[in-house]
Amino acid sequence: MTDSLQEDLRLISACLAEDRKASECFVRRFSGLIYYSVRHVLTSRGIPFCPEDLEDLHNAIFLHLFENRCRKMGQYEGRNGCRLASWLRVVAVRFVLNHLRDSGAHSAPWQDKPIPFEKLSDEDREALGPLELMEQVEQRRSLYNAIELLSPRDRLFIKLYFEDGLGLEAVASAIRISIQNAYTIKHRAIQRLRSHLRRDT
Repeated sequence: MTDSLQEDLRLISACLAEDRKASECFVRRFSGLIYYSVRHVLTSRGIPFCPEDLEDLHNAIFLHLFENRCRKMGQYEGRNGCRLASWLRVVAVRFVLNHLRDSGAHSAPWQDKPIPFEKLSDEDREALGPLELMEQVEQRRSLYNAIELLSPRDRLFIKLYFEDGLGLEAVASAIRISIQNAYTIKHRAIQRLRSHLRRDT
């Protein structure tokens, strides 16, 4: 087994163990590859798209990889010397093709444990930490439904920031946005959650 393949397997193992730094490294390392794969599929099939379409599919693919405690990611075994990048390219292509067949459905469902809505503030997050926040679920169903209504980018941001506990700078770097944009996304995502929850209740 080559050193590069061993490195791939170590990274996957760390993500499966819910290592926050590994999750950040994974997104940062393969973000460009996912963007390229999405763009290639859409371009090769003559599908018109805008930057927002690329971003939505890019984020939805990462959500697909991370959901259910990285169940999809756990399918990578490096058989026959297959590099992680090659495997991810196949996953991304299949995801986009499924998206194109799904009559406009463009987001992967958020199926991990939802974050308790009343604990979304910075003060509570810093005091309790992301795992404790998720354990204190009192509005599970309403919040689950509200998160599903968010855009892929907002849901990926919530996963990295609230669930994985990455700082704003780390999240901004991982998903390739400015720190100022990260603050904006965080504020708007929470406001959208509140709006969805008010309508639900």
